Amino acid sequence: MSARQIFHALQKFDGGGAASCKAAKVGFLEWAMGLGLETDATREAQRALLHIEALPEDGQAAQLFVEHLKCASCVLPHPKRRGGAKARRRVFH
Repeated sequence: MSARQIFHALQKFDGGGAASCKAAKVGFLEWAMGLGLETDATREAQRALLHIEALPEDGQAAQLFVEHLKCASCVLPHPKRRGGAKARRRVFH
């Protein structure tokens, strides 16, 4: 399912706070698992947000789904080595 279809389905969702949160998570996981192995999830989330952010967000579940997409669209920093055991030996000796 596309992010837009999931968004529209979540707008029609009629549940409470906890149920909306769970529905948004399930919708996000359905979207993420539908991506191909060779696709970049960050880029796909950014692309999905371009199509969704212009739509009105009436339902709480739809708003939470958009928040999940925003988190997925952020580029994570690359891990940086800080020295480990070699740096600790240098400090103590």
